[in-house]
Amino acid sequence: MASLSGGRIRLRLYAEGRLPVTYREGLQAALYSALPSPLGERLHDEGLLGGRRPLKLFVFSRLLGLTYLKEEKAFLAQGELILYFASALDEVVGALGQGVWRRGGLEVHGLFLRLLEMGLEPLPAGERLVVEALAPITAYRTEGGKTLYFNPLNREFPHLLEANLNRKAEALGLPRGSLEVVPLGFHPRQKRLERYKGTWVEGWMGRYRLAGPPHLLRLALLSGLGAKNSQGFGFVREVEGA
Repeated sequence: MASLSGGRIRLRLYAEGRLPVTYREGLQAALYSALPSPLGERLHDEGLLGGRRPLKLFVFSRLLGLTYLKEEKAFLAQGELILYFASALDEVVGALGQGVWRRGGLEVHGLFLRLLEMGLEPLPAGERLVVEALAPITAYRTEGGKTLYFNPLNREFPHLLEANLNRKAEALGLPRGSLEVVPLGFHPRQKRLERYKGTWVEGWMGRYRLAGPPHLLRLALLSGLGAKNSQGFGFVREVEGA
C-alpha cells in the first residue's frame, strides 16, 4: 500500500488595500503563478493525476483577517492576514513554498500580500477529528443538466464527501474507507453563495466531526472535503482541543 505524504503550509501575510468579493479567482491565479514551470501549467491544465476526472489534490483557505465592506461589496485588508495551503503531493507543497518565498508574497488583483512568515504545520493522527471549514464545503450532483447542491443535514452530503475522498485515495494507491460526517451546531447562516468565474457555488461553513481511517482523515486535511478544492472550496482544519 502506498503511503500518504504531502503537507500544509501556514502563510502569515501583510497587506493594506481592497479586494473584490470574487478575490478567490485572483488568489488561485496567484498560487498557480508561484509554482515553477512546467509544474504550474501542468497542474492548471491537466492536474497531476490523470483519468476521466483529473485530480489536482491541493486546497487553500479563504484569506483570514479580511473585513467585509457591505456598502462597497468588497473586502478590506488592513494588516496581517493568514492563508493556509495544503496538498497531498510533496512536489506541490515544496514548490509552492519556494515560489512564495522567492516572490516575497502573493499578488492578488493588484494588491501585494507581503510574506511575513511561513511554516509547515504538523497534522493530527487518529480515527476521529473535529474540523472547522475555513472555506465553504460544497457537495452536489449534476442531473439532467442541473446542479443540485446539498446541505450538511441532507443524507447525500456525507455520501458525496466520502465518495470524493475515496476517489482521491484510489488515485494515490490508498485503500477506500468509510467516512462519518456529523455537523456540529448547524445553522442556515453557515450557508455561502460564492461566485466563481461567473457561476454561483453553494457551500457550507461550520464545524464537523469526522470519523474514519486515519489516512482518509489526513487526506481530508491535505486535499479538502467535497468538490472544487483547487478553486478554494472545502479547506478544513482541525479544532485544537476538541
